[in-house]
Amino acid sequence: MKDPRDPLSSTLKLWQHEPAPAPDFRNQVWNRIHASVDRSSASIFHFPGALPLAASLAVLFSIAAGSGTAFALNQSLTTDRMAAAYVRTIDPVQMTALESHIHP
Repeated sequence: MKDPRDPLSSTLKLWQHEPAPAPDFRNQVWNRIHASVDRSSASIFHFPGALPLAASLAVLFSIAAGSGTAFALNQSLTTDRMAAAYVRTIDPVQMTALESHIHP
């Protein structure tokens, strides 16, 4: 419990701190802002051709990946069709289904 005779609460309510302003605060802030802008722009635009080059490489990679995938899918479908046609020519059950004439 609080002791009613404790003066800490009233002392804290009356206490006020008045910090002294820094003599060169504004200039220091602007110097730090300018330094951070210079560093960030230098790191981003150090290689001005990097962004267009990266975008071009991404487009080329996408085209190559899409073409490769389409070729692989087409090759797979062609192989499946050729295998099915070959099986129809050697399987006696499917050969009889393919014959168009009737045996006497």
